[in-house]
This record gives sequence, C-alpha cells and structure tokens, in this order.
Amino acid sequence: MDLFVAAIETTSTTVTWASFYLATRPDIQSRIFEEIKANVGTDRFPSMQDKQSLVYTEAFIMEVLRMSNIFILVAPHAPVTDVCIRGYHIPKGMQMFPDVNSVLSDPAVWGDPENFRPERFVSERGILLKPDEFIPFFTGRRNCLGESLARMELFLFISALVQKFELMPPKGEVLDIKDIVGIFGVTHTPKPFNIRAILRHTKA
Repeated sequence: MDLFVAAIETTSTTVTWASFYLATRPDIQSRIFEEIKANVGTDRFPSMQDKQSLVYTEAFIMEVLRMSNIFILVAPHAPVTDVCIRGYHIPKGMQMFPDVNSVLSDPAVWGDPENFRPERFVSERGILLKPDEFIPFFTGRRNCLGESLARMELFLFISALVQKFELMPPKGEVLDIKDIVGIFGVTHTPKPFNIRAILRHTKA
C-alpha cells in the first residue's frame, strides 16, 4: 500500500507539471515527439525497453522533476545515533525535514536553475547525465519508497502522451512558463490551468 500510494501521488502531480511545460514549450514538445517517432514509431506505445534510446524524453522528465520539486520538504528523517555534521550536533531521534529545494535550485550546481532546460541532463555525446545533486526523491538508503515505480510510470505515461497528443494552450490564451504558481501541500502542485490536447494523426 505504501509503495503504490507514494508512486500514485508523485506520478499524478508530476504529470500535471509536465503537461504545463509541454504546452508552454512547443519546441521541447516537438523534439520529444521527433525522438519518439524516430526510435519507437507510432504503431505501438513506448515501452521500458525504449528508455535508453529516448534520452531527451528522459531528460525532459528529469527537468520536470527538478523544476516542479514536488517534495519541497521531504518526509522527516531521524538519525539512529548522535551525529555531528559540519559542526552541528544532531541527537539521536531528532526529526529533521531535509530541504530538497535548496539543492534542486542551487545556482552553484545548475548555473541557471530558474530556466527550464532539459539539455542540462544530456552530454555533448548525447548520453543522459545523472548528477549527484539530482535528488527529487531524496537520496541514500531512506529515499522515497515509490521512486522506481513512479519513474517507470512517468516515462511510460509522458512518452505515450506526447506520441499521441499535441498539448497546446486554449485558443486565444497565452500560457507563460514564468507565470506558473505552485501550491504547497502534501506535494507541490500547480494551480489549476487549462490546455488543449490535439490528437496526432497516428495509426495506434
């Protein structure tokens, strides 16, 4: 139950953020679609076996996770023994709320953290980069229990979504990526917004 609840909440929230970024960045959406069309085609849905060849698609998902930061403060953690970290004494059992946002938005790490740029996760050779500072599900042995399931669901859902639909702003409206506002709660969710999903002309 813990596994599926953790994965379902994070997945639905992240897909909502991803839908907004896709609708506001048609250049990125087009690049993802072209990558899927070239490596998977349109006759079948993407599968986990396609993940290694859909590098930019995966980089987009990673940038969504970094920018949306659905867990601004992750679940409380506590040391099992007294510890000292950088001069700070933390007694056994003391509950702490790790500030993941301070890492995911650190200019010293990302250079331009305020910009939505999936390319930061792709090397010049086209290989997916996985920086140690990329910790949307926290890090270590006590990271999010549903991370593996959530990331699998995100890849399958978002890649299939872009394969079949083109996401656009409502007619006569302008969506600006800088205008999105998050709501702090169990997860960091965007305020409600409207988009159009136009079915692409594919066989499957």
